[in-house]
Amino acid sequence: MILLKNGLIVAQDGERRIFRGDVLIDGDRIARIAKNIEERADETIDCTGDIIAPGLINTHGHVSMAIMRSSADDLQLHDFLDRTFAMDAKRTRQDVFWGSMLGILEMIRTGTTSFVDLYYWEDEVAKAVKETGIRGFLAWATLDEEFTTQEGNPLSNAEHFIKSHSDMERIYPMVGIQGVYAASKETWMGAKQVALEHGTMTHFHLSETRKEVYEHQAKTGKRPAEWLDDIGFLGDESLAAHGVWLTVNEIRRLARNGAKISHNPTSNMKLATGGYAPLPEMFREGVSVSLGTDGCATNNNLDLMEEMKFAAIMHKAHRWDATVIPAQKALDMATIDGAKALCMEEIGSIEEGKKADIIILDGNVPEAIPLTDETVVPNLVYSMRGDSVKHSIIDGKIVMRDRKVFFDEETVKRRAQELGERLISRQI
Repeated sequence: MILLKNGLIVAQDGERRIFRGDVLIDGDRIARIAKNIEERADETIDCTGDIIAPGLINTHGHVSMAIMRSSADDLQLHDFLDRTFAMDAKRTRQDVFWGSMLGILEMIRTGTTSFVDLYYWEDEVAKAVKETGIRGFLAWATLDEEFTTQEGNPLSNAEHFIKSHSDMERIYPMVGIQGVYAASKETWMGAKQVALEHGTMTHFHLSETRKEVYEHQAKTGKRPAEWLDDIGFLGDESLAAHGVWLTVNEIRRLARNGAKISHNPTSNMKLATGGYAPLPEMFREGVSVSLGTDGCATNNNLDLMEEMKFAAIMHKAHRWDATVIPAQKALDMATIDGAKALCMEEIGSIEEGKKADIIILDGNVPEAIPLTDETVVPNLVYSMRGDSVKHSIIDGKIVMRDRKVFFDEETVKRRAQELGERLISRQI
C-alpha cells in the first residue's frame, strides 16, 4: 500500500471538491480518501504543502515522433508535410521504440499518466509502455494501401496488433485511421468493423485543415464529419483529433452519435492551419472534448499542462470573452473529460474505487504561490508548468519519485539523441 499524506487534493470528482487530506492506495486502486489516515503502508509520501491531482490524459499524439522534435519548424503546411513524410518513410523500428521511450519520459515528467497514440508499429510503442509504466491507448494507423508505407494490409496489421495486445497490462489497443484524405469508405467501415468486433475504439484525424475539408467536399459533395455520419461510421467508439473546421451541423451530428473530439491547440496554432476549433459550440451541443498535444514535429513538446493554458487563452482571445473556457473547464478537459473520451471513467479523478493514476505537484515553486483552495485550479492551468510534477503514480505503482523515473533515463536520452541525429541528417 501507498499512503499520500496531508496534501491539497484536487479531486476532479462530480462536485469538483478541493480539500486537504490523505489518499490510501491499495494495489491499483484508491482505497480511501480522508483526513489523518493512520493505516500502515509500505510507502508513505509526505505531501505537506503539495498538490495531489489526477494524472493528466493526453488524447492525441504520435509519441515516437519525439526524436523528430524541431526538425520541420517555421514551414508552410505543404513544406512541413513534405519534410515530415520524407523523414517518416526512412524510420526504423528502433527509431519508433526509442522515440516512444523519449516521448513517454517527457510525458511522465510533466504529469501525463495516460496517452493516446496514432501511428504504425504500435507494437514498438507497446514495448515502451511496458518498460516505463505509463498507460497507453495505442491506435494502429490504417489507410488505403496505395498511400501506405506499411508492409502488408494496414487493416490486417491493426487487427493483428489488437489480437496480440488485448490482454496486456496498461495497454489498450485501438484502430487508427489517418483521415479522409488517405482512406476510402471501405477502409473507414473496415476499421469500424474491426473495432466493434474486438470491443475497442477508433481514433482518427478530422477536419484539421480547410484544405482537407474543401477537397473532400469537392470530391464527395459533403464535409468530412457529415460524410462519416452518412456512411454510418460515427459512434460512441469514435475519438477524432483536431475538429478545427467543423460547422454547427457537423457538431450536432457528432453529438448525436456520441463521437468525441481531442482538441490540440498548440499544434493547430503552430502549423497555422487557420481557424479555431469551435469549442463553445461543442460544449453547447454536448460533444465531449478532451486535450491532446499532437506529436513533437508539430508542438514541439508533450507538456499537457502547457496545453491546458493554451486551450483556455486562445479561445478567450478569439471570442473576446474571458469567461469562455475557465480554468476549471481546462483542467476537466485534461482529466475527467479525457477519461470520458476513452470510455474509461475509472481514471481521470481521485475517488475511492478508481484506478490510482495520481500526480503530486510541488506547491512550493514560485508559480504555485499563493496556494489556497481558491487559487489551486487557476495555478495549475495558468501559472504552473509540467516540471512542477514531483511524483507520479500509475496503476498504483510509483513511476517517478522526487522527479526521478524508475527506468534508465540517461540511456533513453542517449539513444534518442543518436537516432534523432541520424534521422534528421538524412533530410538535410
